[in-house]
Amino acid sequence: MNADVLTIIKNIEDRKPLATGHASHEFHVNPLESHRELYRNRNPKLNIDFSVEVLDFPGTQTFDARIVRIAAGCNNEMHKHAHESLFFIISGEAEVRIGIEAVRVNSGGVAFVPRWAFHQTSNMSQTEELVILAITDFALTKAVLGDYDKRTRLAVEGPDVVEHV
Repeated sequence: MNADVLTIIKNIEDRKPLATGHASHEFHVNPLESHRELYRNRNPKLNIDFSVEVLDFPGTQTFDARIVRIAAGCNNEMHKHAHESLFFIISGEAEVRIGIEAVRVNSGGVAFVPRWAFHQTSNMSQTEELVILAITDFALTKAVLGDYDKRTRLAVEGPDVVEHV
C-alpha cells in the first residue's frame, strides 16, 4: 500500500480533525465567485468551452470540490476518469450524458457519474453560463493511483478522452 493511502488510514484511525487552527470562514465559499482555476479547455471545432476551479478547503484528504463553468451553448469533452463525481447544478440547465444515456438536470438538481463511465455535460442555454458544483473522490483515487488525470484525460490526446461516442 502506498504512503498516501497509509496516511489517510492513519488519520482516520487517529480520530483527530485535520483542519485544526483554521478560521471558520475557511470552511465556507460562495460557489458563484471565482476560485483557483485548475484548467480551461476550449475547442471551437468540438463546441468545447469550459473551466474547472478548485475549492480549497483546509483538511480535505479524500474528496475534491470543484466549480465547473460551461459557456452558453457549449459542453466539456466526452471523457472518463477513475474518480466518482456528483454534479450539483448551481445555475443553468445541463444535459449530462453518462455512457449512451442523457439526462436533463436543472438548477438545484443532482447527477451522479460512476468511476470510469464515459460522460459529458452540455449547457442547454444559448445565453447563460452553466455553473456546476462537482464533488469527487479525486483525492482518494489519486492517493491510490497517483496523478492519473495528468497521464490520461488532461494529456494531449490522452487515452480517456474521445471526440464522439
